[in-house]
Parts: sequence; C-alpha cells; structure tokens
Amino acid sequence: MASSVSRAGWCRGLRAASAACGLVLFCGALASEAPEGRPFTEEAPAGPPVRAVSVPFSRLGVRGSAQLRGTDSQLWLPLGIRLDEIVTEARLTLRYTASPSLLPELSHLRVVLNEQVIAALPLPQEQAGTEVTRTLSLDPALFTDYNQLRVDFIGHYTRDCEDPAHTSLWVSVSDRSELDLSIAALPPAPDLALLPAPFFDRRDSRRLELPVLLPAQANAAMLRSAGIVASWFGSLAEYRSARFPVVTDRLPDRHALVFATNDRRPAGLDLPAVDAPTLRYLAHPRDPGIALLVLQGADDEQLEQAALGLVLGQAVMTGSVVEVTGVDTGAPRPLYDAPNWVRTDRPVRLAELVGDPSQLEARGRAPSPIGVNLRLPPDLLTWNRSGVPIDLKYRYSPPTAIDGSLLTASINGQLIRAFPLRPHTAADGSERLLVPLLGEALAQDTNPLLIPAFQLGTDNRLQFQFAFEHDKAGLCQSAFGDPVRASIDGDSTIDLSDFPHYAAMPDISLFANAGYPYTRRADLSESAIVLPAAPQAGEVEAMLFLLGRMGRMTGVPATRFELLLGDAEPPADRDLLLIGNALVQRWSDERRLQLADPARVFLAPAAASTTRENPLRVTPVVPGDRRVAIEAGGRIAALVGFESPLAERRSVVALIANERSGIGAVVDAIEDPGRLGRIRGDLAILRGNDIASYRGEPTYYVGTLTWWKRLWFHMAQYPVLLLLLSIGAGVLLAFVLYAYLRRAAERRLAE
Repeated sequence: MASSVSRAGWCRGLRAASAACGLVLFCGALASEAPEGRPFTEEAPAGPPVRAVSVPFSRLGVRGSAQLRGTDSQLWLPLGIRLDEIVTEARLTLRYTASPSLLPELSHLRVVLNEQVIAALPLPQEQAGTEVTRTLSLDPALFTDYNQLRVDFIGHYTRDCEDPAHTSLWVSVSDRSELDLSIAALPPAPDLALLPAPFFDRRDSRRLELPVLLPAQANAAMLRSAGIVASWFGSLAEYRSARFPVVTDRLPDRHALVFATNDRRPAGLDLPAVDAPTLRYLAHPRDPGIALLVLQGADDEQLEQAALGLVLGQAVMTGSVVEVTGVDTGAPRPLYDAPNWVRTDRPVRLAELVGDPSQLEARGRAPSPIGVNLRLPPDLLTWNRSGVPIDLKYRYSPPTAIDGSLLTASINGQLIRAFPLRPHTAADGSERLLVPLLGEALAQDTNPLLIPAFQLGTDNRLQFQFAFEHDKAGLCQSAFGDPVRASIDGDSTIDLSDFPHYAAMPDISLFANAGYPYTRRADLSESAIVLPAAPQAGEVEAMLFLLGRMGRMTGVPATRFELLLGDAEPPADRDLLLIGNALVQRWSDERRLQLADPARVFLAPAAASTTRENPLRVTPVVPGDRRVAIEAGGRIAALVGFESPLAERRSVVALIANERSGIGAVVDAIEDPGRLGRIRGDLAILRGNDIASYRGEPTYYVGTLTWWKRLWFHMAQYPVLLLLLSIGAGVLLAFVLYAYLRRAAERRLAE
C-alpha cells in the first residue's frame, strides 16, 4: 500500500507540473548528490529517462480475441509496473466488435482500472458487426505496482424478458488492442533489503536480461560463483526465461552483476579491497538510475561465499553493504526433491501445487478454467500403466434441476473426462445446515480421475472447467444475479509414487526441456561443466543461461556443480555438460559428428522420430554407417548426447559449433518454444532456423527398476521371443505336470 501511495504521489506531481523541466531539475539535483564512499566522480545526467512502452493485449494473456458473452461478463488484464519505474502517461487503444443484435440504449462497454471506472463506451447500431477502435487516456496516478485493467460487457437484445445466455449477446475484444505507456525511471534505493529488485522484479513479465561484468581473465572459481548466482536468478525468473550477457571491457547500460576479487577486478570500476565476502550496492558512475550488485571476496573462496550468501541468505540483508561471515550449504539434496517437481515419494495435494488457495476457486456460470501446473520428473516410466491416478474432490453450487452442467477435466488441452454436476434435493423444504470449519457450504463430490500416461510430458497443464447451464424455468421469471461458485478441493491428490524412474538415454530432448539428467539432483551435486581453457564471452553466457534454465526447472539455485576449464580431466562420477569442442575433439573417433572450420565429418544415422518415442526403443548401432566428409563455410552448431566414456550410465551433453561464437545458436533454439520440440534423439544439427535431429548412439538406461520389472521391461522389446518363451515355458510346465501326475498314478497303482 505504501508503494501504491508513493507512486500516486509521484504521478500527481508529474501531472501537476506545468513544465517538464521542473522534474528534470529536481531529479537532476537528487542524482548529483553522490553519497559518501561512492567511488565515482563522473557527472550524473540531468533527469530520469522516459521510455515509451506499447503492451498489446496478446502479452497480457489474450489469444486471438477475447469473447465476452451474456448480459454481464468481464475481461481481466493484469499489468505490473517495476518498483524503480513510474507511469507518467497512459493511453488505451481498444479494438472490439459488437453483436448486431444489441440494443444501443441498453448496451455498453465499461473500462475499469484498479476498480476505478475510466469510461463507458456506447455500442451504436451503425458500428455493430464491424471492428471499432477507441482510444482512451488513463490517469497515470491510478497505476500501482500490480494493476488490473478490466473490460466489462453489459449487453441486452430486447426490452422484454431475455435469456442471459442468448447467443446474440457477445462482444469480441481483439488481442491487437494495446496499452501505450510513458514510463520514467526512478533512482533505485541503495538497500539490499529490496533484493532481488531492482535486478529482478516480479512485476516485470518480460524476459530477464541481467548483464554480468567479469574481469578479462576470469578463472574457473569466479565463473562458478557467477553460475551459482545465475541459477538463482533463473529460478526467480520462472516462465520469463533469463539471459546473462557477459561483459568484460565496459560497464553495462542496465542493472548488472559484478564479480571481483582483490586480484581480479573488472575494468571501469574502482573497487576497494576487501578482507571478507562482501555484497555491495553501487550506482552506475554515468547513470544513477542503474544499479550494480557487486560480489567481492579477498580470494576465490571468499567470492564463492559471497555468492552462496546471496542466494541462500538475501532475505536477511539490509543496507548498501553486507559482509558474509559464514555459509553452511547443508547436505547434498536427495534425488528428485526439486520444489518445482511433483513429488514421487507420496501422494501430493493439489493445494501444494498452487501459490494461493483462491486459484482453485471459480465464480459464475462460465468461469475461466482452474489450472494446475504439473512439472514431472522427465524419467518417469509409464510403461505398462494406463495412467496417473488423481483422487479428485470438488464443490459447487448445485443446479436446481438435472441439466447439462459439467465439470470437465483436461491435460495439456486434451480431454480426460467430464463429470455431470447433479442437483442436491431434500424430501421437504427444511434442511439442517452444518457450517464447516473450513471450506464452503456447497455441494461436494468425489471422483477418481486417471490421466492417460501418453498425454503426459515434462511440463503439463491440468485444467478443470466448470460450466453451469442457466435456469430457464419460464417466461419472465427473474433470477438472482450470478451466485454460482465452484472449487476444486485442495485435498485432492495426485499420486506418482508407483512410477519408477527409468529413462532410455541418450535423449537430448530431456535435457532441452528439463535439464535432465543434471536436474535429478536440484543442487547439481552430480554434475560437472567443462568450458574451453580461455572461454569466450558467448561460451560463458551459454553456461549462465543453462544454469539459469536449470534453476527455473528445479526452483532452487545450483550450488554444488563442478566447473572445469580446458583439458582438465573431468570426474568419472558425474554427468558432464560440455560447452565448446575441447573434450568432444578428444573423443571425436567415437562421435558421429565432427565440426571444425572448414572440415566436417558426418556419419549419417537415422532421423529421430518427430513424435513421442516408445520407451522400449533400443537403437542398434550398425557398423559402417554412411560417412560424409566435406569442407564448407558458414556457421553450423549442434547439440550432442552420448554415454560418458569415463563411466557407465553417466551422461554427456555437448554444445558444439564450427565457430566458437556459434554456441549461441544452440542457446537460442533451446529458449525458443517453437523450435524446442524439434530437438530430439541424440544429435540435433542447427543451421540458421533449421533443426535436423538424429538418433544413432548406443542406448543405455538411467534409473532404477526392481529386477523382475527390468526383466519384463526389456523382454517386452522382443514380443515374438517373449511369445516363444511363453510357449516353451508352457510346454515345460506341461511336461513337469505330466511327469508328476504319472508318478502319482504309478504310486497309487503300486499300492
């Protein structure tokens, strides 16, 4: 609330000023007052920059067009404003099409911002059936940190008795509608209590772009510290994705992270020496609106302590400088305990999978679907299982009669099952009402639900859609306004405890989608990353992106991975992530793709399937595969997966390119949802926007199965052999039984 008041006050001041120079002079005076201890002497700019931002409705969740139906329906649009920014001007451009059957004198659209009515837009008959564009000015003083823009449709098609669900009651709002904002930057407060802001702000739905300033010759320990912090910011960014551009020769032009030791300090900053792990807030020397978060240590070990102190203890930090006096990271995390993954050791309540219990509630006769995100471990073996069981409990306002009211359950847009919503009747007009201590006095129902295993992936969206029919008891019989409510009980459970972890490898789609197998342990304690001896900025950026993405997948920072440079011998007891060609060239005789510049060698295997592959699949390695050797120019990159030559059942994933700067092409493909699904098999070759995936490596398996399940699983790959063995076993059993019965008969005759 204090933040909202502050924003409103700033905005009123901006609007009341007769000239912009007043704000410029005021902010310039603020910026010029350099606090004590700031190591910069360059003059600050005269005023805060103002940027223009256009936010289309498509970025606010509208896909195609939003359909408003009935006599009173609403379109909700959330919008966040960063803590270090303020809206100085706002304009809404609304594009909509209204039904030709609406009565103009009784129908209109109402635009509401944060519960304040902005305008009521009439729907004249001459504009009906065609797209209309209206532009509205919005009072910037109404904007706060979190905002709700709402478009209400109030529609009528007759002056007499009307059906509120009549098909002529509609307005379509285009996703090309947009909100144009002028946003001024505010000087961020030099207080680490605001972390992770301003470096990451949950109110900002854009992709996180957080530069990392490093010394020119950063060693492995410093890069590891940067990776720990990148994984933390990646876990915070969640769906937004996160990029970490690496800078070594200049100061970034936006909020950034800085890593330094007493012996290695980045250019452009005059940092004091420290004797303890230190986190420091600094303002940019040329722009006080840009914040720098400096992580320092006297040596590499102290720098790592500063990084761990940030990701594990930022909740208790205050002030502009913090010294870390001790960090205990605890024991390594067990397998499959990532907070963002559905637990597989016990049934999980749906309430554990949402941020707020209200996300499981719905209001109205045609409410928005209730959605629950299910991020599953990617190596769950669904073989020989019909589906994942859900014990579903739900409540709803009962309809007055048996009608078409339904609860529909779906997974990833695919129908699972629909349940009729039945009326609850009594023998007479009196009922005893027991008000529950928790919950609501609604009709309750319990139904088992089975999610088909073939419809499950790594990231899943489970949806429950309530739909209530309107009561039509007779002509002109009035009804109360829309009291219908429904909810999915938070005690409903999903149970994955009977599904073993067992995956056929190599499979680079599991890495691209879930960071597997490295994310089996959320802290990456069984993972090692290998970079070239003198990694370039693009290769370090690729490492930081991948660590941030793994943090996004697991929900926790990666604190226990090992980082190696150059030809250092990698550990045999870890899964390896290779960025660059160093180790791949050492093992090139065993690989099907060799990239150099300009020489290339390709042993063409079979193309990988474009659909979800059978977990029973085993790829035979055919000696003498076709071999092609060429010389060519142009950029080419690849993502390769294979079993580690150092240890069985350990995995290697490598990002390689014929040019070292080409590694970014693999990163771009992994980040792009449109191309991510085309990364399959054990080899994906990238040329421009084209991705060709292949499968030719020997298959190995990661995970655990009981011996009898493993036997049946692998025997199921050979159904003919299994049939012959079954027949043989039946014949053998028949012979044994025949011999036993014959011996028994002989004994009886002998007696």
